[in-house]
Amino acid sequence: MATIAIENRPDIRDRVAELKSQIASVQEQLQTMLRGAGALQVILPELHDKASGRVDAQKLAVYMGVPLKRLAESLQLNYKAIHRNPSAESFQSALKPLKRSLEILHEFFNKPETVRAWTAVALACNRAACACRTCAANTVRSS
Repeated sequence: MATIAIENRPDIRDRVAELKSQIASVQEQLQTMLRGAGALQVILPELHDKASGRVDAQKLAVYMGVPLKRLAESLQLNYKAIHRNPSAESFQSALKPLKRSLEILHEFFNKPETVRAWTAVALACNRAACACRTCAANTVRSS
């Protein structure tokens, strides 16, 4: 019965069409805003494999200015395997925290050279700590 009343009143029909148009326009604006607000922002996208989207160990090594072999050793990863497939799923648990650290340093310093300097110091400290642990372990064994 309500439909019949609206069909007989062109002024109401026009107003309904106008309101539907306004609703559609507002929904479109809302969708645009939500897409912009929820857009995924990847920091340092150049460190990802383009095909898979995974973090690429070779690209991390280049960014950090270290050989892939040293990076693999620091992360306790098999160098031959990481050399063959630097963005393999099995390496992601080791690569993601390192990449996140680089993202934080990048956001803070905004200069890859400064990030490289920081990471070089960290890798040197890591090697020194490993050497100290190895010496300590050998001293304990020989006692």
